Amino acid sequence: MLQLLLFIGFLITGCVTADSRDSTTEQVASQQQLASVDLATASLGSAPAREYIGTTQPATEVSLRSQVEGRLLELSVAIGKNVIKGQEIGKLDDSLLAAVVSQEREELASLKSEVARAEIEVKDAQIQLEQAQIQLEQAKSDAARYGQLAKTGLIAEQQAESYRTAAQTAQQTVFSAREAIAIQRQAVDVAKSRVAAQQAAIAEAEQRWVYTQLLAPISGTIIAKAAEPGDVIQTGEEIVTIGNFQEVEVVVPISELDLSRVNLGQSVRVKLDAFSDRTFSGKVTQIAPTTSDSVARQIAVQVTVDNPDNLIKGGLLARVDFETTATSEIEVPEAAVIEEEGVNYLFVVTQTNDRQATVTKRQVKLGDRTNGNVEVLSGIRSGERFVLRSSQPLKDGETVALSIISE
Repeated sequence: MLQLLLFIGFLITGCVTADSRDSTTEQVASQQQLASVDLATASLGSAPAREYIGTTQPATEVSLRSQVEGRLLELSVAIGKNVIKGQEIGKLDDSLLAAVVSQEREELASLKSEVARAEIEVKDAQIQLEQAQIQLEQAKSDAARYGQLAKTGLIAEQQAESYRTAAQTAQQTVFSAREAIAIQRQAVDVAKSRVAAQQAAIAEAEQRWVYTQLLAPISGTIIAKAAEPGDVIQTGEEIVTIGNFQEVEVVVPISELDLSRVNLGQSVRVKLDAFSDRTFSGKVTQIAPTTSDSVARQIAVQVTVDNPDNLIKGGLLARVDFETTATSEIEVPEAAVIEEEGVNYLFVVTQTNDRQATVTKRQVKLGDRTNGNVEVLSGIRSGERFVLRSSQPLKDGETVALSIISE
């Protein structure tokens, strides 16, 4: 009896196992008929971040140059010392310039004395003119009176003529006095112009004297010294260089192929090897108008970084990343695009059901290609899913199986 029951159980188990195996085989066969695809979602493209190497330098850098010749008597600053605009940081020997100023002032005093003398002579000439005019009026009166007497026969005509001659002489004296005044006034003007010229010469000499004081042209840090006390400094010769590190600049060369991705005012990220754990923000503040090298064809781009704490020093290695900027076009991998007779297509998902989907063959218009991606100008919208890869060629309206890595 026991043996019979075991035999019947064995038969039942064998039948169930056979039915299950047949069902699994049919399911696998059904799955094998569908193409397996990887899907991706269409999205707006972006400009990739790019790193360029440059060196930090102060945004403002000014060299203090001597404006006069002289021996450097003292220089009270060292490299790395901070200075304030207008601060005296050194002095040139001013003995010769002081003597020049004193001499010019003495000459000015002499010229002012000449002006005073010329003005006195003008006044004397005016007095002489007044006297001559009085004498002229008297001579005219006498000539008229004696001329009348000569007409009546009371005096001789010759006597009356002498009075008329005297009046003419007085008239000439008045003319001469007026000419003398004009000449004296011209002398005053000349003397005054010489005074003005001398005053200008004194102002110049005094300014040159002031230049012996070496004043910081800007606030900042001494970054270089070109002279030491005892050196004879020529006009225009550099003494120190001052840098303002409130902002620092990094100049990086950009390939002409990437120039369209760089704009004035664009935000960038700057990393310094000296501060590897920090990222600094900067902006593009200048783009060179021409290439620096006709072979490499690179454009110098200036990036400015705020540095209020003077943490960033000059000469540090800087790595500049031009931040990613979104574009208005959709980008897809070039491998997803199918070209047939010069026409481009994408297989777009139109319906999904569990791990299966229906795909539609859709014509697309392409744009620029960059780093394995291509812009899609029309034919697909952002957010739509498309076939990235397929295990076998697809047809329009085909049902496909989704891979486990599909988005």
